[in-house]
Amino acid sequence: PVAEPTDAPVAEPTDAPVAEPTDAPVAAPTDAPTGGDGDLSAVRMRLEPFTLNNGAEFDDPDSYQSCALERTAAQEGATDFSDEKLTQYYALYTIYCATNSVPNVITDMDPRFEGIPFPTWLVETGWDQTNVDPCDGWFGIGCDDQGRVSTIDLFENLLTGSFPPEVMLLALDGPFSTGGGNLFRLDLFRNEFLYNNNDNSWFTDLGSNMTTLIVEETSFSGDIPRLPDNLVNFDISFAFFTGGLNDATFEGLDLLNFVDLDGNAFNSTVPSVFGRLPNLQFLYLSDSFISGDLSYMNGMTAMREHWIDTNPGLSGPIFDYIGDITTLESLSITFSSLTGTIPTTLGQLDVMLQMWLYSNQLTGPVPTELGNLKTMAILQLEGNMLTGSMPTEVCANTMFPSNTLQVLGADCEDPGFTCDCCTCCSLAECNA
Repeated sequence: PVAEPTDAPVAEPTDAPVAEPTDAPVAAPTDAPTGGDGDLSAVRMRLEPFTLNNGAEFDDPDSYQSCALERTAAQEGATDFSDEKLTQYYALYTIYCATNSVPNVITDMDPRFEGIPFPTWLVETGWDQTNVDPCDGWFGIGCDDQGRVSTIDLFENLLTGSFPPEVMLLALDGPFSTGGGNLFRLDLFRNEFLYNNNDNSWFTDLGSNMTTLIVEETSFSGDIPRLPDNLVNFDISFAFFTGGLNDATFEGLDLLNFVDLDGNAFNSTVPSVFGRLPNLQFLYLSDSFISGDLSYMNGMTAMREHWIDTNPGLSGPIFDYIGDITTLESLSITFSSLTGTIPTTLGQLDVMLQMWLYSNQLTGPVPTELGNLKTMAILQLEGNMLTGSMPTEVCANTMFPSNTLQVLGADCEDPGFTCDCCTCCSLAECNA
């Protein structure tokens, strides 16, 4: 897909680490030390009521849950931990044991892993110790003032294996909550070899305090399940999701603000629910095998930026009511199959900064009303079948004294259209 001329005005929900990661060790992690068979048995007995399979997962000594049990039991004073602290250690160690130097179907198919030591996490400070509390120095873990895990930020840390559903044990509430967590952010960004066994059902039970869920640029696949009720930021872009793009998944998520679904394979229309979410400001659906039309935009009241490029199955007109979304600052619908004329109502978008409608099948004249968009810096309409000439009202915004319209693209070399003020006159020129 063609890169957009400007970046989205949203920063990543979490910051990248400020320090350079340490080099990955070449050897696999050593086995977890244990506090003795007595301690292990006692810890197992206490953990079993909180596990997802009532302790049956411990019957396999090679399971990631058995590894997590051993590492939990090895902590100094583990037998004296409260249930909340014990399950906190266990839940975190399921993540460590399931994703640190663990092959999966993705790595098995990648020839780059052949003949090299299998990689470990880039940074695992604190996780490999037996006398460090998770809230006092474990890499990527943040806690609230009650010692409950509130953030898990393991982005860009070379996680492999399959992310475990036991993260639900760290939810503030819900059917799997244990009291050791108050989780509001889970950020797994850019762990490209991290899989999920095609199961995302655990998203649903991350608790009422979960606001930010990021699995961008991972190998997560499957359907989007029903999402936590108070979710604000949701980013699964450039993964392998194929289903769940429907009303039921998003209905009632009134706090949802940022949704990035780019680069998946939904083979679906866009559900109408996105027009009913009162705080949705940023929505991205580019290169996601989208079909249908733009009717889901009807009713949007807060949208600031919407990009839905490179979806050839997206067709139909640019509806008049899109001009009623007066909060819209950035709109990109390119390399798609839109038809009809550009509606005059787009001239009502008086905070518009950038609009890309190139490479569609739009016809008719460019509305003079687009000249009302005095703050717009980019307008690209090339690669369509427009007729007539660029209105003088639009051209005026490219000239002194306003000079606000910095990029103006159209098919000004076509015999049926003229533009004396365009800065570029073809797809190739405008996107060079």
